[in-house]
Amino acid sequence: MSGRTLADTADLAGRRVLLLNWRDRRHPRAGGAEVYVHEVATRLAAAGAAVTVFTAAHPGAAPEEEDAGVRVVRRGGTFGVYLAAALFLLRNRRRFDVVLDFQNGIPFFASLFASRRTAVVLVVHHVHQDQFLLHFPWPASRVGQVLEGPVSRVVYGRRPVVAVSPSTRHDVRRRLRLRGPIHVVPNGLASPVRDVDRAPDEAPRVVVVSRLVSHKRFHLLVEAVPRLLPRWPGLQVDIAGDGPERAQLQRLVDQRGLGDRVRLHGFVSAAFREELLERAWLTVSPSQNEGWGLTVVEANAAGVPAVAFAVPGLKDSVVDGRTGWLVPPEGDLADGIDRALIHVSDPAAARAVAEECRRWASRFSWDATAERLAAVALGELDRVRHLPRSRRAATDLAARVDLLADPAVPAEDVAATVRARLRRSDQVSVASGAVRLVLPGCDEAGAELVVARLDGCADVAGIGLATPSELLVGAGG
Repeated sequence: MSGRTLADTADLAGRRVLLLNWRDRRHPRAGGAEVYVHEVATRLAAAGAAVTVFTAAHPGAAPEEEDAGVRVVRRGGTFGVYLAAALFLLRNRRRFDVVLDFQNGIPFFASLFASRRTAVVLVVHHVHQDQFLLHFPWPASRVGQVLEGPVSRVVYGRRPVVAVSPSTRHDVRRRLRLRGPIHVVPNGLASPVRDVDRAPDEAPRVVVVSRLVSHKRFHLLVEAVPRLLPRWPGLQVDIAGDGPERAQLQRLVDQRGLGDRVRLHGFVSAAFREELLERAWLTVSPSQNEGWGLTVVEANAAGVPAVAFAVPGLKDSVVDGRTGWLVPPEGDLADGIDRALIHVSDPAAARAVAEECRRWASRFSWDATAERLAAVALGELDRVRHLPRSRRAATDLAARVDLLADPAVPAEDVAATVRARLRRSDQVSVASGAVRLVLPGCDEAGAELVVARLDGCADVAGIGLATPSELLVGAGG
């Protein structure tokens, strides 16, 4: 991340932080949301915070344990966890300084049960309005939609919201109509970015590493294979990962007679996953909706470009034409894969796109994720404990402000002065003698107030809405 926030995880040292999430990373159905919670929690704990993760109980898991310096408390079941979390918060309402409420369709409504002086931040991976209709019959689907939308809007009021991508941020504002400032804090990256060229197979190979669940629609990838074989007779597809859809996918592979072309490996070791990616030409994500696109960026870190539908989340994680190729939501996946294979079949083009993939992936890290989330939490803690108005959260979308320093004053000195007058979550960077700010959770009217507050620091070059790239990777994006 180019521009640093005003706070980092160390500013939470000594604070008591509670993370509420549906599952923990050891849950048999854990996915990207659980990775996010674990990576953030361990970094906050390493920085000196007293961190507790409250999650659902599951067979074989202890009711309480310590995991990498984090206290994990498991109560209730798949749905009972919500009542259990409410009771836990009521019994400990003055114990926690910060509560990070991770919404997985239905939030924990932590602000109803926490102390008034506790900072509550809602974290949303993606909006589930359509998935309620897909997975639940009426009236249960309607209940889920109302809890996620109108009820959340009332309960959280103008408390801050964290979204993991600009797409999620748009849906939170437009579909759920939540009113608080919305900060974009994307996923980090678990695998290191490889600095050397890969040695992909001579024959085309598509490698997917993902949890196998219905909304990811890997059946579309399997169904695309027969159409690709006439042009690409050596095509191989490797799908690594487990989940409730694995058996159905295997049946589809067998029915289509593709056992020699498509292999479902199940859960694999990190070493084998890296070996598969080393040999890959492409990865493919046919998902109908993602909060982000963690597996896509993980593949990019290995220099592997992606083909994905241009749907929420994936249209943020895939930079079309640079780190992969986007297919229209109702488009032809086989055609998209074919065009991508033609591109990367040229060695020079493949090396160029691999380098672009690695460059993009290098912009993300779990350290930066934890730092930005800590900044949002500390800003809300300031607000609920009545610090001066300049430290309070702004109220709407996001704005970018460009400042030009007086030539007689080094831009770095201007940036230091600017930082002292902003919120913790505002991002500041210096490039080519100019200072650039990204003000998450701030509309253009709010940005004008910031300019007034900075009067005398520098000349203002312009105010505009932040781009998706700036929201994802910071003020230097």
